[in-house]
Order: sequence, then structure tokens, then C-alpha cells
Amino acid sequence: MKIQTIVAGDFGTDTYIVYDFDGNRCILVDAPFPYDKAIRFIASNGLSPEALLLTHGHFDHIFGIPALLEAFPGTDIFIDGNDMHFLEDRAEESVRMAAALSPSMASSIASQLSAFPETFSTYEDRFMMFDIIRTPGHTAGSVCIYSEKEKILFSGDTLFRYGIGRTDLGGSSRDLSTSLKRLMALPGDTIVLPGHGMNTTIETERKGNPFLI
Repeated sequence: MKIQTIVAGDFGTDTYIVYDFDGNRCILVDAPFPYDKAIRFIASNGLSPEALLLTHGHFDHIFGIPALLEAFPGTDIFIDGNDMHFLEDRAEESVRMAAALSPSMASSIASQLSAFPETFSTYEDRFMMFDIIRTPGHTAGSVCIYSEKEKILFSGDTLFRYGIGRTDLGGSSRDLSTSLKRLMALPGDTIVLPGHGMNTTIETERKGNPFLI
């Protein structure tokens, strides 16, 4: 398995392209805006997106969806049902949040919202080689995407290197605490690929994350 990390947008959001596991198919994790660098990587490597897996519904993780679907129509998009409200009505709620927190991004995406899809898929407990771990807290529908075999965890905005997700944008501190305890029970050598910032490991966070000590 190969993983290409691309950072995009005003908030330095990470998108991940997971490939080289089954022919030319690839899986995408999160879709920040702008998504052009990711699209170029996918196209230049002859990859075919199987699905976009969203770790949660905040605008900085979803606004690349219209460009992705324009380049690769038919890509399935998955999200936890508890975060579906961020995507409904052409992502109206997410646009309002973006307008308050990142006016430039909201202005830039406005012309593309007519291409925002109306239907999405919701997760079961597993997708292909990944376990879907429900980790509410940052949002009610936050998930982490985990491969026990590859020792990889896409943690979204639940867990960062020496940090954790904020809970003031539709989240819950109590739920986040429970979710983090669940993640800390994973093997220590699990590599954590977060929604923002540098990679880390579960053991590194057990020992040094000030929000977990």
C-alpha cells in the first residue's frame, strides 16, 4: 500500500490518496479545497478513485468534492450519518460556517456549489481493507479509518500530533474523551495520519500528548 499526502487550503488540511493495492484503484480520504493537486496526482498516475472516505463533515474537509466529481464522475462518497447535515442542501450549513471562519474560501467555492452532490453513502463497520471506527467528539459523526494489517490510522480531526480536535463546532468534549481512550487502546506502533499537521504514532501520543496525560 502506498499513501500520498497532499496539503490544501487555508487550514492546511491533509488529503490522502491510498493506492497500489488493487490494480489502478485508489481510495481517497477527505477532500479539502482546492483539490487540484490531488486530481493531478491521481490522473498522472493513472489511478481510478474507488471512493472518497470523509472523516467528518467540516467544510475544510469536503469543499473539494465538486472538483473531484467533475474529474472522476461516479466516485462514491462516504460519511457517517451523524454528519450528513453538513452536506445537505448543497452543503448550506458548511458554507455558513466557512463564511464565518474563512470568507475567502467561502467566496472561492461559491461558484462550484451547484455541482455539490445531493446523495451520499453512509458507513458500515468496514470498507474494503479498513475498519471504520466511530469517534464522535470533534463532530457527532467523526470517524477514524483504520487498517490493522498496515498499522495505519487516518484520524481526521480527532487526534493530532500532540493535539486533539476542537469541540466548539458541533462537538462534545465528553464524547471526544471517550473516543480518544478508544484510540489509545490501539497498538502503539500504529501510524497516525491526521487531518492537519504531521504524522505521529499511538505510542508517541500516549507518552507526550499533553491533552491525554
